[in-house]
Amino acid sequence: MAYDIDKDRLLDTLRACVEVESPVGYYPEIHEWLRAELAEMGYEMTVDNNATAYVRVCGKSSEKVVCLGAHLDTIGLVVRGINDDGTLRVRQLGGINYHSIEGETCLVHCRDGRAVAGQVICDHHSTHVFDDARSRERTEDTMAVSLVADVASAGDARALGVTEGAIVGIDPHFERFDNGYVISRHIDDKAAVAVLLDVLRWLAQTGERPAFDTLFAFPIYEEIGRGGSWVPDEVAEYVAVDITLIGPDYAGSNEHSVGVICSDAKGPYDWDLTNTLIACARDACTPGRWNTQVCFHYSTDANAAALHGNDLAAGAFGMACMNSHGRERCHVDALVETERLARAYVMGCGR
Repeated sequence: MAYDIDKDRLLDTLRACVEVESPVGYYPEIHEWLRAELAEMGYEMTVDNNATAYVRVCGKSSEKVVCLGAHLDTIGLVVRGINDDGTLRVRQLGGINYHSIEGETCLVHCRDGRAVAGQVICDHHSTHVFDDARSRERTEDTMAVSLVADVASAGDARALGVTEGAIVGIDPHFERFDNGYVISRHIDDKAAVAVLLDVLRWLAQTGERPAFDTLFAFPIYEEIGRGGSWVPDEVAEYVAVDITLIGPDYAGSNEHSVGVICSDAKGPYDWDLTNTLIACARDACTPGRWNTQVCFHYSTDANAAALHGNDLAAGAFGMACMNSHGRERCHVDALVETERLARAYVMGCGR
């Protein structure tokens, strides 16, 4: 099965999505952006009480409903207190690697609607000042957010609107290279969001219909393990589109490839559905640019959906990503291969 896919449009969509703030639990801006993108294609977006956005596309058959999901949320921080000097004590939202965000700029989303610029720092931040600046462990007890403002006390920070419960988004610093590589935070999982939006655009422009009634889902709590905790009762299959991994345990995986996940930290995915995804990859993807994976220290909304008692089969696949939960690196080829697999699944390949 051959598909023409516009690489520039994919990367433009990825960049636009990455630059909209959506740390775990903070969804106003990303929902507004997504609603506008979908409306331009002619789709209506709905949102459930778990802040998951949906688009429904009628298929050739209503025999069952399948769901493709790509999460909108990114790892971030939540303010847990304010120090006497006005710096913010934080806890992580998702799997933050504090070493990777030290010195990074960020935006503190206050509960009153204001936003304040900040910078993630270690309490022993300078080698010119602290003997242990290099060796000090980076943890929630040694890291803080320093506001980019004239702040010298907790009262100064509160006067800017900062309170406990404010949510912090880490700046992505998106970079696109002429050879197709992208380096940015939040490729997980906004690359998959870009892919599913491109699939929806393709369906709208061509008039093609999925094999079955299809829900496209965009959860907002995946990074804390509950994005897929509730799924509409009608869904028989939930396939998460998320990053896949690169490293010693992931043979054949590189930034040009798509991986089909057979099992993850929470256990195996559905046997038959995973074999269907493998058949789709075999049929639609470039030889040598797809693989199967068993992912440790990792899980997806699809397995969360199954583990929370939804009556469905779970599967997962996605683009390979280097340096996950840091400044991540991917190649447009991986997005293309992921979209080829997504289109094949939607159209009923492998069944």
